Amino acid sequence: MSDHSIAIVPALAAYPNKENKAREIVEWLIAENIVRPTLSACLLGNGGGYAIANGARQILCSSNELVFELAVNGLEVITERQVFDTGGNGVEEILCPGCQQNLSDEDLDFIGNWCEGETDDIICPVCGAASDVHQLHFTPEWGFSDLGFKFWNWPDLTEEFITRFQQKLGCPVSVVYQHI
Repeated sequence: MSDHSIAIVPALAAYPNKENKAREIVEWLIAENIVRPTLSACLLGNGGGYAIANGARQILCSSNELVFELAVNGLEVITERQVFDTGGNGVEEILCPGCQQNLSDEDLDFIGNWCEGETDDIICPVCGAASDVHQLHFTPEWGFSDLGFKFWNWPDLTEEFITRFQQKLGCPVSVVYQHI
């Protein structure tokens, strides 16, 4: 079986007071019994995450119990600038807001420059226009921020939960489905 994640990412490249907001979101999820209160080895790699808890059943679209048995089933909190991409799900379309050209077949170095913090704008490799990264239209959706929350191997999240999450963040969000 391969792994996947669902990331909820604020549509802000630089989230103000990101560490405080990350802590607030984790405390909310713990209080709702959606994740367990202690860090554990429930993520891919060496970092610790917050394993799924019984209350998560209320925010999942599927009653698939398998997620509760998986070794990788946690919440990963990211507080560094990152491109939240779709992994093996690929990208069908990246539309420039200036020229409306599909950039998905272009060299994606223009995105790497954003990730490395060289610029807050994306420079279109076709028309040369500078745009805020959140003005590009990605299909399927990608996220760009220094704050993000990845739910590893969880079934789809309910729209109600995503709306509540967005309200807690106080800004629009991208929901990114990644397959590894």
